[in-house]
Amino acid sequence: MEERERVDRVFTGEGEIRPFEFNENVAHVFDDMAERSIPWYREVQRMITTLGLTFYRQGSNIYDLGCSTGTTMALLSQAFKERQIEDYRIIGIDNSEPMCHEAREKLRPYAQGDVTVQCADLEETAIENASVVIMNYTLQFVDPLSREDLIKKIYKGLNHNGVLIVSDKTLQSHTDTSRIFIDNYYHMKRQNGYSEMEIARKREALENVLIPYRVEEERDLFLKSGFEGVDLFFTWFNFSSFICLKKG
Repeated sequence: MEERERVDRVFTGEGEIRPFEFNENVAHVFDDMAERSIPWYREVQRMITTLGLTFYRQGSNIYDLGCSTGTTMALLSQAFKERQIEDYRIIGIDNSEPMCHEAREKLRPYAQGDVTVQCADLEETAIENASVVIMNYTLQFVDPLSREDLIKKIYKGLNHNGVLIVSDKTLQSHTDTSRIFIDNYYHMKRQNGYSEMEIARKREALENVLIPYRVEEERDLFLKSGFEGVDLFFTWFNFSSFICLKKG
């Protein structure tokens, strides 16, 4: 059977707009969707890989929570391979079976390490002996009422000097600034080939599904959950990436 094209056209159709979900149609084109919808996606991935390698400690675990199609895991695995390191463990967790299927296929070349993908609910997943936990555009999809418990669980499962790395879409402290940032974001999407209809339909589909926090709210959540150091390592208009250090 001929392979379907992996170009994001999920929101080109007409008819009823359903709430966004990571189903088979999205999973099949997710890599294209991410690169065209998330600013500086490849560069942020490279930065996360560098930080992951910096804070990884032999004998510990790296978790990628909301691993989607396994891009971050593949980059980390490739970096370990280039350094001729075989004794490492990366655990990817995602609650979408289609995304997990795509991730497992992508990760087949990296069988030299202990790399696994589990289809499971993040809130029910144990975090143990971790030196690095990654949430790449994942926290924004977690129910706000559950976020603090999840971050506290991650903090508890991290070892001393472990890090939580989080990237999210964020709100700004003033509505005028938020509007300007969002306008620039939609301009980026137009430049990447999305039509006005696609932008509008996806925006409606994500309403009440993707719930962003203000930058200071997200930082306060990490600090309240126990992290001693919380810093931004990347920001672009309404997108922010944090590194949260556990010293306790």
